[in-house]
Amino acid sequence: MRSVFWGLVLVGLLASTSPSQGQDSRQYGLTLGVNRVTLQSPASDLSSYFAGGGGFVARQRLYGPVSVQAELLLSQNGGRVDSDRGGAIDYEVGYLKLPLLLHLQTPTIQSIVLHGEAGGFGAVKIFERQTPGDGDVSVSFDTGQSFYRRLDAGGIAGVGATVPIGARRLNLTVRRVWGLRNVAQGGIDQQFSDAPFPEEAETRAWSLVVRLGF
Repeated sequence: MRSVFWGLVLVGLLASTSPSQGQDSRQYGLTLGVNRVTLQSPASDLSSYFAGGGGFVARQRLYGPVSVQAELLLSQNGGRVDSDRGGAIDYEVGYLKLPLLLHLQTPTIQSIVLHGEAGGFGAVKIFERQTPGDGDVSVSFDTGQSFYRRLDAGGIAGVGATVPIGARRLNLTVRRVWGLRNVAQGGIDQQFSDAPFPEEAETRAWSLVVRLGF
């Protein structure tokens, strides 16, 4: 996954050297993010960890400062389960995520443009894996066990700013992502009894998003 992430970075840098819009009201670009991810579970106290993600974004102006924004993202998520005997397991999952957001832009304030965005997303699982977290857990990770359901869905809200840097603009957004669907697979055969995956879990993330191209 690291190679995919850095590939997106390279594509984004190349895309940012050319015009990003075919017309005044429609814009295209690339978005990259660092996520602080975890799971929320009523029966487990789960820890968070950092993961990367990125993808493509398109925005269509609706009226004045209001636009609709669609994205296609490769988003890593998951949660860290600590073991009572020390160490932890990161139950990682990768989703192909499709957010659809309303984007509200403020007037320019000393060359800085603030914005807010909110909406929902749907997501489909494309991979999952289990890796050692903090410390060392003496277990086998070659299980082939699926801990996550295939689909996720939820809400997104964020605020950010576009800052000019020379002839270009840097767009930064902080987002909160709430998965509202139980993503825990039913009837799981728990392979890691010292750090088991919860029977009920919803995805959560704080994201710092950089948009390139517009």
